[in-house]
Amino acid sequence: MNIIVTGSSGYIGSCLISKLEKKYNILGIDKIKPKFKQKNFIKCDLKNFKKTKEIFKKFKPDIIFHLAGQSTIDGIKEKEKYITNNYTVTKNIVKIIKSLDIKHLLFSSTAAVYKQSNFLMSEKTTVKPNNIYGKTKLLCEKYIKNNIKNSRKYIIFRFFNVCSALVNPSCGELHNPETHLIPIVIMKYLNQMKIKIYGNNYRTKDGTCIRDYIHIKDIILAFEKGIDFLQKKKKSKIINLGTGKGYSVMEIIRETKKIVFPKNLNFEFHKKRKGDIDKLVCKNDLGKKILSWKPINSSLKKIITDEILWQMYLKKKKIYRKSIY
Repeated sequence: MNIIVTGSSGYIGSCLISKLEKKYNILGIDKIKPKFKQKNFIKCDLKNFKKTKEIFKKFKPDIIFHLAGQSTIDGIKEKEKYITNNYTVTKNIVKIIKSLDIKHLLFSSTAAVYKQSNFLMSEKTTVKPNNIYGKTKLLCEKYIKNNIKNSRKYIIFRFFNVCSALVNPSCGELHNPETHLIPIVIMKYLNQMKIKIYGNNYRTKDGTCIRDYIHIKDIILAFEKGIDFLQKKKKSKIINLGTGKGYSVMEIIRETKKIVFPKNLNFEFHKKRKGDIDKLVCKNDLGKKILSWKPINSSLKKIITDEILWQMYLKKKKIYRKSIY
């Protein structure tokens, strides 16, 4: 099977390829070179419709994993970047899929498309994004639904908080600066730096906000299950990818301390950030039912342990990065 992965140099794309390239014939495409070696890679800005179509035509993919896009939440001044890197690129990919009669698409969307709520979020939860990232992803979803029809099928995966790393082969998050909670907590904890916690008066059991964290290995498993579903069932679906269980910021810090004991715990509370809600947790019944998928790798202990091993690997390779807080 031939698979094209767009955004192959990113965190999720790199991990997918490193785990699946022995099983499938995979071509990675990205506008930046991958930080770690990929067997088949072409550097291409997906906004370049003509070049992108030529690559697709030559490779003859059976399925597209469309992961490319702008994801770091920036200010409103970055709006144009999100529109071109997310919506315009997705339109290009869909047009190419239709013109070359490619049958299957797996698209990475986000929980950020949902209306903010403290209740479990199912695929039927009202969509009402409150940031430009979520808004452009929702535009992409609508374009896919309106244009991938008839013999062509898609799965739209709405990711919750994807995290942690692969141990063998070693692959994980390598943003610089790092923007996500778990790698920042572990990076600062291992280096005995002060951890900043934004808000301690949320309506949760310990006052810190709760999020649904899913291990990258379970994301990869869902993509494999998604391939099988599209081939056998020939249906299009929107599916949440999360664990159905949330962890608070303090639970993450306590679990990290437990694993890397006896280092001291060094943190301080700051004012909560605008827009952050108490709880954001997924209802994942649909993925379990139709894909026969379960998030079997997403215990907090495994998430943190694998992230620690990844950061130790980076340290050994003398790869360092900053964090946004």
